[in-house]
Amino acid sequence: MEMIKLLRDCNRKRAFVFGVGGGGDIVSTVPVANLLKLFGFEVIHGGVLWDRLVVDPKPGPRALEELENIEKFNEVVAFVNENTRTNYGVVPNLARSARHFGEVVALDITKGAKNLVRGLREFMEENGIGIAIGVDAGGDAIAVGYESGVRSPLADAVSVAALSEVDGILSVTGFGSDGELKLEELMFNIAEIFKRGGFLGCSSISSEDSREMTSLCELVVTEASRIPIIAYSGEFGIRRIRKGRTVLITPISALIFHFRARVVFEINEVAKLIKDCESIEEANIVLNKNGITTELDYERSVSDFKVA
Repeated sequence: MEMIKLLRDCNRKRAFVFGVGGGGDIVSTVPVANLLKLFGFEVIHGGVLWDRLVVDPKPGPRALEELENIEKFNEVVAFVNENTRTNYGVVPNLARSARHFGEVVALDITKGAKNLVRGLREFMEENGIGIAIGVDAGGDAIAVGYESGVRSPLADAVSVAALSEVDGILSVTGFGSDGELKLEELMFNIAEIFKRGGFLGCSSISSEDSREMTSLCELVVTEASRIPIIAYSGEFGIRRIRKGRTVLITPISALIFHFRARVVFEINEVAKLIKDCESIEEANIVLNKNGITTELDYERSVSDFKVA
């Protein structure tokens, strides 16, 4: 498959693999990272600094300026460790995952896609990174953006826009495990990516991946990234997640789909709308004006967070 050729022929055997939708997606980086290691890559794990309210009650993604105990690389990229905290005492999922990985890289999307591209490109160049792979648990990152079930388009859109600019890869685990896109919508969008030459192939989680992901789930709070583990155990059927959404667990849930990010960007209308935004607020306003409600809107509507 194309993915094998790409990894085999890559000259710089260092990769950055990060969760695109928030802190919980870092669990889904495990099978992708382990695949890369089979081709001799050194892998740096990371993710977007945005946790669900059950972890961080303050709405929205975190800026690096809101964190303590970090090693800042540039305005949007930093190394975090297990002692990293927000300045109001919350332990982000990325810091929790650092107990497993050691240092991990945190991406600040509060400064918008345009600044994330600049910071990500600088990070890759100075660290000899030959490939950047964003990993999405569930598949809403390959949404057009107007599908009725999409609940969290904002973080994914910023990540997809940035990945497309650095010629990265978007890998999707769980196949609908976030309960947002319908299975037929996922398949329709994948078919469109096929047409445009953006499909790189599939891999699957292994027994080693399953064990490592299970161990990591003891530290990191996530639901969508657990689904591939459950599927790999042989479970088949419908499971309820996130206060009412339902997910169909099948053997396909244990597969990882790999796509060229620039082709995903071509079908992701949300990513196109916010690609030049210089803050998350600007991006959210743009999406609202285009009739799209985001996870930031939802969090602000239900959170009663107050700084002590």
